[in-house]
Amino acid sequence: MNHPLRDWLEYAGLSAAAWLVAQLDFRTLRPLADFIGSVVYHLDPRGRRTALQNLESAFPKKFSPAQKRRIARGSYRTFARTMLELLWAPNLTEEFVRDHIVFEGWEHDTCRANPEKSAIYCCMHFSNFEWLSLAGAYSFMKGPVIAQNFKNPFLGPIFNHLRSSTGNTVIPQERAMIRMFKHLQLGGQFGLLIDLNLDPEEGSVPISCFNGLTACVTPAHVALAQRTGAAIFPVECRPLEDGRYRVIRHSPIECSPQLDPVLLVQECWDALEKGIHIYPECWLWPYKYWRHKPRENNERYPTYANYSTRFDELLKNHASARA
Repeated sequence: MNHPLRDWLEYAGLSAAAWLVAQLDFRTLRPLADFIGSVVYHLDPRGRRTALQNLESAFPKKFSPAQKRRIARGSYRTFARTMLELLWAPNLTEEFVRDHIVFEGWEHDTCRANPEKSAIYCCMHFSNFEWLSLAGAYSFMKGPVIAQNFKNPFLGPIFNHLRSSTGNTVIPQERAMIRMFKHLQLGGQFGLLIDLNLDPEEGSVPISCFNGLTACVTPAHVALAQRTGAAIFPVECRPLEDGRYRVIRHSPIECSPQLDPVLLVQECWDALEKGIHIYPECWLWPYKYWRHKPRENNERYPTYANYSTRFDELLKNHASARA
């Protein structure tokens, strides 16, 4: 059901916020994000409950209740900082990126040595994931960004403008896979988030995470790489104490068509999960990563996880393929 008045109010509020944040000094964004994130943490009981359950599932008995609350609150603060810095993005310049981001893992850049070599940069909702593509346009990657579909149609153009403010192009979500396929065939590069939870019927694959949990995630990056010869680079953005970021590019994952795609998806996940163990407050814990749970050995799963026949079949097929 459409709500024209609410849609317009959301549009007006976001437009005003984008304008206001863009006027601020960059150094004010982090303390402002800490304040906003802490307030939202206390005002969002449902998201807070999900975050605490996720933390206990991922790290059973590792953290005390006080530590879990601190990490969950830090997750809200991190996301608030990411969103504020996205609103501030029209101010980004190549000089600013050079001064505020340390790039690690590009010492032997095979993609630059061979400009026709296509690449897929996979990442998670970890730290400032929005700046990976924005800063990448000035350094390692200028490519298409898939437009996000919002319930409020007025919001899309605002986010498209922000996410393309450093030179990336925005393409519609419809037929995005075909567009990405053609882009890679021409030697292009782009980034993809790989930690979204998908329904078993949406072409997802099961991966093992946090030493015993199973999640359904996209295999799109591996499927595209195996069909185009592109290399996959797990990449992450980690915060530094002085307010800067460190963007790390891990070793490339070559996706030969002969290799098992599920194992390649697992390899991508494993490369990035390590950062969550080091900086747990940087992952988006209020998100429901484990919507489905197996019939057996499910004691660690959050209470929001449900049984699913489709999930059972996916696990059964996966086990049969491994046998």
